[in-house]
Amino acid sequence: MALLEVRNLKTTFKTEDGIVAAVNGLSFAVEPGSTLGIVGESGSGKSVTSLSIMRLLASNGRIESGEILFKGENLLLKSEAEMRKIRGRDIAMIFQDPMTSLNPVLTVGEQIAEATRLHLGLSNRDATAKAVDMLRLVKIPAAEKRLKDYPHQFSGGMRQRVMIAMALSCDPAVLIADEPTTALDVTIQAQIIELMNEMQARLGSAIVLITHDLGVVAETCENVLVMYGGNMVEFGTARQIFDAPKMPYTMGLLESLPRLDQAGSRLVPIEGQPPNLLRMPPGCAFEPRCRYRMPICKEPVALYDFGAGHLARCFLYDQRAEGQKTIPAENATLIPGTAVAPPQETRR
Repeated sequence: MALLEVRNLKTTFKTEDGIVAAVNGLSFAVEPGSTLGIVGESGSGKSVTSLSIMRLLASNGRIESGEILFKGENLLLKSEAEMRKIRGRDIAMIFQDPMTSLNPVLTVGEQIAEATRLHLGLSNRDATAKAVDMLRLVKIPAAEKRLKDYPHQFSGGMRQRVMIAMALSCDPAVLIADEPTTALDVTIQAQIIELMNEMQARLGSAIVLITHDLGVVAETCENVLVMYGGNMVEFGTARQIFDAPKMPYTMGLLESLPRLDQAGSRLVPIEGQPPNLLRMPPGCAFEPRCRYRMPICKEPVALYDFGAGHLARCFLYDQRAEGQKTIPAENATLIPGTAVAPPQETRR
């Protein structure tokens, strides 16, 4: 049984201009001790997915349908009181911006200790000792002294370490890290990723890593989920995604990365802009930007199964697309795939 499983999740937001489907029918599973990378451009639905799992959506957000199963139990059926016990204890989250996520008027020691008192029932003395241990664990020098400091007295990288210490203080089974290396320099990024890997090895936690940095994904993740316009457009192991991508959007993301083995070569940008979620294309969301687009792409497209867990949402692998292809002849071989019917929608 998967530790965390998301089934046909649909999350919407009510705005002045209409209903925005930020996540539309997303399904995936995370095994104990594994790392899943969720990648995609801004606005693809990555962070909304994590907030849906934690049930921390803004007041105008709503989970319309689907299931979020943790150890086989549907979190969408839990009361808010039950979710407060799960957040931080069983499923913890590192948010994008530690400066706005940490309370500016409380010391970092108090903020870490609060979680262990609440979820582990530790006394004030034991909770303080645990906070010191966690700061040492994330390699913050002079932990006893820094325990009394406030968030603004730490650098960006150190604040991120404090967030990791807080998230891991109760030994959660699942850690959701939302852009944990954003706005950090490359050296600090490497240290944060190394720290997360060490913590995972020590605790055996599953990690859901949400990022736009494919380099980080290549270093840390066993499986990769590519999102676009609120949908999963490709899923597979890191090797499958990086060595044999099937979806043109995934190909575009990889081609836009600088590579040391291709010094002097020009980067290939993805033309156009991400879709307006209020006015989504009728078929494939990526069709307006896709260099391989075909007339059939105006129709709804299902996932195609390439075996070994590799899925992609693209008509390039549909027999009906024969004769419509606009890709170069040398790349025009259809790869046999089996359409995967979308799971039945489950209302809350």
